[in-house]
Amino acid sequence: MTSEQQNILIALGSVRCLPATFDKRFTRNLSAAAKNNTAYELSESQIKIMYSLLYKYRKQLPATYEKYKNHPDCKPKIK
Repeated sequence: MTSEQQNILIALGSVRCLPATFDKRFTRNLSAAAKNNTAYELSESQIKIMYSLLYKYRKQLPATYEKYKNHPDCKPKIK
């Protein structure tokens, strides 16, 4: 996990999500790994999900979003 990914995941850990959702489980699990500095390697799909969640919760994380908004995966999810 890079320091950029670690910063994003720690920030996502403080986001308020709806109860019992994938977003909440994903952010809690990976932010705990980021806080503990575990040698955890993110998969490509996890990285894409991380950036899509950063876009989704950009109103709650304005500073983090401003820093990483130019990343190609930091955009709305296509349905």
